[in-house]
Amino acid sequence: MNQRQHNRTTLGVATMNTPLSLIDVSVVVIGRNEGQRLAQCLASVTQAVWGNTHYELIYVDSKSTDSSVALAQSLGATSLVLDDASPCAAKARNLGWQAAKGEFVLFLDGDTQLHPDFVRQALATLQDAKLCAVWGHRRESRPEQSIYTKVLDLDWIYPTGRTLYFGGDVLVRRSALAQVNGFDGALKAGEEPELCARLRACGWEIEHLDAPMTQHDLAVTSLRAYWLRAYRSGIAYAEVAQRMRVQGDVLWQHESQRDFRHGLLFMAAPFLLLASAWLAPVLAVALVTFAVLFWLRTAYRCAWKAPGQWLLCAQYAVHAHFQKIPALFGQLKWRKAARQQSEIGLVDYKEESAQGRFSVKALAARLLAPVAWCQRVLVTRVMRIWHLAQLQEGIGRRVDASNVVMGHVELHGTRNIQFGRNALIYPGVYLETQGAGSITLGDGVVLSRGVHIVAFERVTLGQGCMVGEYTSLRDANHTLGTPSIREAGHTSSPVDIGKNTWLGRGTAVLQGASVGANSVVGANAVLTKALGPHQIVGGIPARPLHKS
Repeated sequence: MNQRQHNRTTLGVATMNTPLSLIDVSVVVIGRNEGQRLAQCLASVTQAVWGNTHYELIYVDSKSTDSSVALAQSLGATSLVLDDASPCAAKARNLGWQAAKGEFVLFLDGDTQLHPDFVRQALATLQDAKLCAVWGHRRESRPEQSIYTKVLDLDWIYPTGRTLYFGGDVLVRRSALAQVNGFDGALKAGEEPELCARLRACGWEIEHLDAPMTQHDLAVTSLRAYWLRAYRSGIAYAEVAQRMRVQGDVLWQHESQRDFRHGLLFMAAPFLLLASAWLAPVLAVALVTFAVLFWLRTAYRCAWKAPGQWLLCAQYAVHAHFQKIPALFGQLKWRKAARQQSEIGLVDYKEESAQGRFSVKALAARLLAPVAWCQRVLVTRVMRIWHLAQLQEGIGRRVDASNVVMGHVELHGTRNIQFGRNALIYPGVYLETQGAGSITLGDGVVLSRGVHIVAFERVTLGQGCMVGEYTSLRDANHTLGTPSIREAGHTSSPVDIGKNTWLGRGTAVLQGASVGANSVVGANAVLTKALGPHQIVGGIPARPLHKS
């Protein structure tokens, strides 16, 4: 602490009109819908041991929908509102420190409470001119509120001494912030480590004190909130790691790659286990044994965070690995946004938590989404090729590869069928030819699900015809006879459908019927005779409605 600070005689909060020369520390609190937590945070600042140190209290609000701004003003803070369509912590902190008057800026989140003695210890440490920032221990104020908070509390425990980065609660030289233009407002998370990389590039160092700094109220009481918090961390890891890679900084390079690989592995683990249990049960036992040993190893390695609390360490080990799954989704989200050059909105896990608990069904859907993607992109394409191959083998002649066969085509009879190009064949199509009968499909024909075509003489569909679901085209009728209609034989007459004709869902086209080009047959119509081109028909039997 410099001599100017020792000579202070007036204590308390500075006002907006207080001269710059009379302010030592500017406390910048950021928040969004923190409610009572914000009141506790601001009270902890005013109740801290300030001694001869003068400070000002600034609250920056990120579009809260509660009464946070009025609450902060009533407690003596200068309130600023971040008027931004896409608010985030980085933008809020920038607004706060740029309005600050102090030589040092103490950043706090609105859900924390300042330890009374931290500022005194931090200012004493900052006498080292090489230091730009000092931070201490942040711990949860209510770790017992949920199993999620209990294990996440251990995430705040870091080794002390010189560090690569600080978190959201920190005392920083204002001149250092100005030197690097503060936080990067484009980052929705991970803004503190990214700022630290730029500070270190300018020669500054960062100290982590072995002293309490803040009590934090994480308020993670549901799986939904836990998932979203880890998901947001994945976004931050991916984005900051990419920036550091460009700058040649080691920050988060190993961690982001490790978490991405582990996330993929943990996603695949259940399927690998099921496959091994089916194919080689011994291998499944080996995989389970390895997983248990891996979990115990993690619990042992993190035991320094909670000495003697083996159950907590075991729970923390589960968290350490499970969180990599939502973090993987966060990394994938950032990569997709980077490719599309789009912006990711604010992920507010507390706000989402208030909307309801995360159901098992919702979690399962998230976990199975990559599997569904593989099925859609990979399996579906392979199966279309397989169905095309089945069709080609079934009719005994080449079917052009431009045809898209989306499901198994059921073939019967002599299979005298001709395909054009670029047809779209949906699942459930039935094609049958008997005797010398033939089916000819022109280019670009669409056969919807459940279409039946039976030809004893000839059924022809012209170029671009679209046939609706469960439509039936048959060029033959049973001959009435005794004692058995089944054995009495058939009569037949060709059926011809002109090009660019649309047969609606459930249409029945019977022996000898035909439709001219560029016509429309309404749903469930029964077509029994020849119709000219450019007709719109419907009904039972089908009759012209008006010209197309």
